[in-house]
Amino acid sequence: MKAGLFELALSSLSGRRSKSVFVFLILTLLIFICSSVFFITASLRTESGYSADAAADITVRTDRGGRTELIKESYAEEILLIPGVEYAAPMYTGLYHFEYLKSNLTIVGIDPFAEQYSEDFSKAVSKLPSTPNWMVTGEKLAETLKAMYNKQSFSFALPNGEYLELPVAGTFKSASQMMSSSAVLTDIDSAGQILGIPEGRASYIAVYTGNPDETDNIAQKIAGMYPDTRVTTKKQRLAAEGNLFDFRSGVFMLIFSVSLFTFFIIVFDRASGLTAEERRETAILKAVGYAPSDIITVRLYEALIISVSAILTAVSLAMLYVYGMQAPLLKSVFTGYSYLRPEFALPFVFPAREMALTCLTVIPVYAAAVIIPAWRASVTDAHESLR
Repeated sequence: MKAGLFELALSSLSGRRSKSVFVFLILTLLIFICSSVFFITASLRTESGYSADAAADITVRTDRGGRTELIKESYAEEILLIPGVEYAAPMYTGLYHFEYLKSNLTIVGIDPFAEQYSEDFSKAVSKLPSTPNWMVTGEKLAETLKAMYNKQSFSFALPNGEYLELPVAGTFKSASQMMSSSAVLTDIDSAGQILGIPEGRASYIAVYTGNPDETDNIAQKIAGMYPDTRVTTKKQRLAAEGNLFDFRSGVFMLIFSVSLFTFFIIVFDRASGLTAEERRETAILKAVGYAPSDIITVRLYEALIISVSAILTAVSLAMLYVYGMQAPLLKSVFTGYSYLRPEFALPFVFPAREMALTCLTVIPVYAAAVIIPAWRASVTDAHESLR
């Protein structure tokens, strides 16, 4: 009675342990690198999408000599008169360097009684006092500050050397990890003091349009009214961020493709010429009554065992590396150094399409590299192979 073909495949792999382990480790390493890039890129796209949903349809900044400067508040009133503009307001935002954490906090000055561009912010400021000198933080940042200072307030170092202490009047919960861990909402006067924004100036003008189809036309009108400004639409911003992620992930994928191609060349080279032991094993199987289709099935099982095991191992390790360890070294390649960007945790996202493409690339190619020489050996006379 013939032994089970699957058990026979396991036995055959055990007999060629060193070769099987070598192929498994190389495949695992390559797929691990590929999966890590996919996970990081998908997480950053998701995180970017959270902020894009709350972003203005059009942002207007003053640009002189290639550097961004503070814009006049009065531009907002003039822009509001353009047909098609629903809302235009000066925004008071910037980065505050938090030396203790070696990172930056995002300061956002808001008017509690004005319309908020973020639903998370609207909920946070709904019960705030009308008096100045308060701040609202994300839940994660509030926990960090309380653990560090054991009080519900924080002292900001002002550009003039003085300090401004703001009590934590509330917290907000956001799906965005970056906003939850770095955003600080405060009144406009306090934000101006912290960021050094003089009266009559703002960081930029946020413009909201009633009809998305008119956004590009309105942006062109604003650019014509103020030649010293840089006008950016939400669509342009998303495209720029998408291109950045695509470029950085593309560099890694190019390296991965070259490595994968080299690996398959090695596999084909080794598989095209079976070792004497493998030819002898095939001949013995034929001699004891196994048909060529059975031998090919055994080799197919061997290829599936190695490739599927490598994929599962690599994807598991990649998830642990990216979401458990927050992708040390590799994450900074995509997000930049923490001194330049607020620190945040990567949200869990499983890129099903990219992972399916990886499986459809690795498994069929490796299986073909194993099955083709096995088929050639299975149709060769057994006595000739044993000779």
